[in-house]
Parts: sequence; C-alpha cells; structure tokens
Amino acid sequence: MDVAALEIERVEPETPEGLRSAVRFPLALPVHLMVSAKRYEAVTDNISANGVLLHLDELLAPGTVVEFLIEIPEGTIAPYETAGVHCTGRIVRSYRKPEATYAAAVIDEYSFL
Repeated sequence: MDVAALEIERVEPETPEGLRSAVRFPLALPVHLMVSAKRYEAVTDNISANGVLLHLDELLAPGTVVEFLIEIPEGTIAPYETAGVHCTGRIVRSYRKPEATYAAAVIDEYSFL
C-alpha cells in the first residue's frame, strides 16, 4: 500500500445545536483593543479556549481583525502578581442589547506578557 497516495480526510466532531465546543469562564477583565489605528476599552464577559466575548461601547463588524491585551490584575492569579495576554484574532459575531454592546472574537494567536 502506497501511504503517500492515501487521501486524508479531516473529520470535524459534531456538536449538537446550541452547545459550545469549549468551556466558557465568566471573567470580567480589562481589555485594550486595537482595530486599525483606533483604540477601544472593553471588559471580558467570558473567555474560552477558542475566544472571548467582549463588552464594549461600539459595535464592531464581523470579520474585523483585532489585536488586544487582556489585563490580569494583581491578586487574580497570585498575590502581588499581574499578567497580560496579548492576542490577535477577528470578530466573528457582534450584537447590541438595550444595556450593552458585545463582540465575540476568535483568538488566532496569543502570548503571555
């Protein structure tokens, strides 16, 4: 059998409608968000291994490329310690509710500071 001639098919696991593929953690952390040359201030609503839901003042269009810094304040992970996570990604969904505006971003790359 010629292994090189075998066709490889990627199989995506099926997720029942309405179920998430990653656990979401309800964390409210400050975020500095950059879109092109414009800076936004936001707060995380929740974070998962796949992305983040942001609470911010303006609606961002799906497909928008974003760069953001999630601040982990002193005492969150250890006494007297702070940290940051620098992320790049894109907006996949955004919506407005009467009391707030949200943007869901997938995280393509990240690094801890």
